[in-house]
Amino acid sequence: MKSKVGIAELKAHLSDYVRAAQKGREIVIQDRNTPVAKLAPLEPAGRLLRVIPATRSMAEVERMLAASPGSPVLPPGLLDEILADTRKDVFDKWIAGELT
Repeated sequence: MKSKVGIAELKAHLSDYVRAAQKGREIVIQDRNTPVAKLAPLEPAGRLLRVIPATRSMAEVERMLAASPGSPVLPPGLLDEILADTRKDVFDKWIAGELT
């Protein structure tokens, strides 16, 4: 598959070029041998959390969990209350027109 393609070729084989873009290829679209656009894969959607590869074995993690105290660090429901208060504050500011 070409990395530079004319409009007629692109129209004739659009689905093939879209699949190539999905696989990471960039295709320059030309109009009369003049580059006018680029078909490229989208950047992955921004993740809320970054994935960090594991550095410990499952056996080691299980040993650590077995040695940890049985009670949770936060009392039950505290995190939910904090999140509700935070959301309420933002919602109130948005209603008042303070957020843009």
